[in-house]
Amino acid sequence: MAGHRIVLSWGLGRDSTALLLRWITEPASRPCPLRDLLLITAQTGDEWPATGELVTRYMLPLLREHAIRWVQVARRGPKQEEGVAILADTRSPARVYLDGAYTLGDEMTAAGTIPQSGGRRTCSLKAKGWPIDTFLAAELGDATYTHVMGFEAGEAGRPVRDARYNTEQRTGTYPLLDWGWTGTGCEDYIEQHLGTRWLKSACVYCPFALQSRDGRDRVMPLYRQAPALAARGLIMEHLAVSLNPRQGLAGGKRLSELLAREPGQEATLAEFRRQLDGMDWNLYEMRRAMRAPAKGSRCLQILDSGGQADMTAALHRRAATEGLLVVREGGIERAWRRRRGIGFPDAEWLYVAAPAGAEDKTGRGFAAAWAAAEAGPPQQALWEGPA
Repeated sequence: MAGHRIVLSWGLGRDSTALLLRWITEPASRPCPLRDLLLITAQTGDEWPATGELVTRYMLPLLREHAIRWVQVARRGPKQEEGVAILADTRSPARVYLDGAYTLGDEMTAAGTIPQSGGRRTCSLKAKGWPIDTFLAAELGDATYTHVMGFEAGEAGRPVRDARYNTEQRTGTYPLLDWGWTGTGCEDYIEQHLGTRWLKSACVYCPFALQSRDGRDRVMPLYRQAPALAARGLIMEHLAVSLNPRQGLAGGKRLSELLAREPGQEATLAEFRRQLDGMDWNLYEMRRAMRAPAKGSRCLQILDSGGQADMTAALHRRAATEGLLVVREGGIERAWRRRRGIGFPDAEWLYVAAPAGAEDKTGRGFAAAWAAAEAGPPQQALWEGPA
């Protein structure tokens, strides 16, 4: 397709919605006629339903009125070779496909982990960036394009990182920064024009939304309103923490513990326990070899499957057979064959009963990393179980 194009990544949340709304209501602010705009959204599958309700009620009529082309995409599966699903491509949208296809939650559960809040937002790159880039490569061919991102004025670091992806074909731009609009300014603009407050886009278990007091203040009422959705993140966290006690959705701390201290979350925690009790469980063996801080590989194997009580009993039988203690830490029982120490290389080896969902997987380089840890000098242990 020849000619320069304008593409807006619309995350459905407060900031990019305010940007799009200004383009619709103030013609002088637009970089192109609305009919020439390509609006694109990557659906992760775990967005708050309230966001979809807001978009359906307030924004879809405007998209239809102005015949704005809106494309919704999602990953088809865990591997890139499985491609991208085009959920909708229309100038007359009637539905927000919040369920996506292969969700970020599917990936996290299969890996037995949670989105990481340190360093790059790799979850966003995989669940949003890659599907959008893949679609644009096929859609635009060799045409150059301006990729408009809804980073607000309080997120100065994100445009710097995004600009690293610029090429001769792609140029990222950030109108909210040029306008000096903060998140509060975006909320105010939307309320002025639509008469409602808007949510900041996030998955129901987003660790970035749980890092700050402001973020938690936004999320906690949503958990109270939708305990079943909160339980989705809590179960994901419980599985991840079972396999790795260092995990936690709230800035490295456990969301379940944060909710236990939060007034009014009794129904949320009760729903979490109800779902946990009704799930299938597995007995897992986890071996993790560390070459250096945050650099390691692991081998996860499912040893048995059944109900929670059966797998807890299976854990105790395994521990008795191998002469191990079952240690209860943070409400989770594990039998440790080896604890990680304070030096490197080192390794840890444990058995745990936890919700089903994680899949057998041996990481690349695990055999060599495990051998190096076993061959290395003994490390000073943080805790020593029985031989």
